[in-house]
Amino acid sequence: MVTRRTSGQLVIEAADAALAALRAAGLTSSQATEPEPGDVIRVTVDDRTFPIRVVPKPYCTAEAARQLLAAKWSDGSEVAPLVVSEKVTVDARSELSRAGYSWLDRRGHLYLRGPGVMVDVDVPSEPGRTTPSGRGAPISGRSGLTVAYWQLSQPDEALSPNRMAARLGLAPSTISVTTRRLAEAGLVDEGHRAVIPELFWELAEAWPTERTWLAGTPQPPLDNDPQAAGWRIRGDSAAAAWGAPVVSQASDTLELYVPGPVEVTVARRRYGVTEAGTGRANLAVAPVARICAGLEPESRTPRVGNWAVAPKLAVALDLAQDRGRGREILAGWRDDDAVWI
Repeated sequence: MVTRRTSGQLVIEAADAALAALRAAGLTSSQATEPEPGDVIRVTVDDRTFPIRVVPKPYCTAEAARQLLAAKWSDGSEVAPLVVSEKVTVDARSELSRAGYSWLDRRGHLYLRGPGVMVDVDVPSEPGRTTPSGRGAPISGRSGLTVAYWQLSQPDEALSPNRMAARLGLAPSTISVTTRRLAEAGLVDEGHRAVIPELFWELAEAWPTERTWLAGTPQPPLDNDPQAAGWRIRGDSAAAAWGAPVVSQASDTLELYVPGPVEVTVARRRYGVTEAGTGRANLAVAPVARICAGLEPESRTPRVGNWAVAPKLAVALDLAQDRGRGREILAGWRDDDAVWI
């Protein structure tokens, strides 16, 4: 079961950050002594006083913003929401601002909307947080993909650089630096555990999508040993095998993950290459080694034909690349260990 901070803890942290930002912007604000979920802050701007509701979102991507905009407040109130986040991405800022939502990027920017009021101002960033222009994407390169994928695969565990270095194929120092970047972006908590679902959606933005299309159809090896590293089936058939609400679509295209570029080169020679979207199969190099790693003897990994199915997390990340149908499937796929909702 995925562990998350309670809504009460999140709203207390967010309310404290909001009050500090409002003070820094020179605005008057007040709040109940004991914040609780749905807590409301009253803000005064140029003699206009209006309420805002604190909405904590540890890491606000465009997808997270759209989910917030689609939600309905249970009390039906007219109180305007203020989204408080470790980071509000550029696309998320546009989504929220167009909808009339206020937002606070805790790295140092406040956007506030109210009746006849708009405040758009830099505020001091909180200690330990990078400024919006300070660094690039929190997930990049093989190390970023590997560490983020592991943390989503093991959301209840803290990542130990020394203990996991050999297993991840990364130096302890590389793991430490990568984890620190995720923490600074608000994607892992103080215990270095994944912040769900924000880490999933940030990893989805960095997930490679390059495919090689083949004219022929690869066949699974006769000695397809599940304990050995090998090719893994992905796509709709893999999603359906894991229980995703996929509407079956007739297709002759076989979609596979392979361990590395050598396998792609061999397949190109053996089966021939064709234009994208026209072949009998397409191959993708697994973004992280764990996708094609050998299966444990007690593994419950399903099979399609004689192919082992790619891990559920990898299948979900593939679905996330389709901003229409794929993300609609994810929204309805509510497994106990789902890290995308």
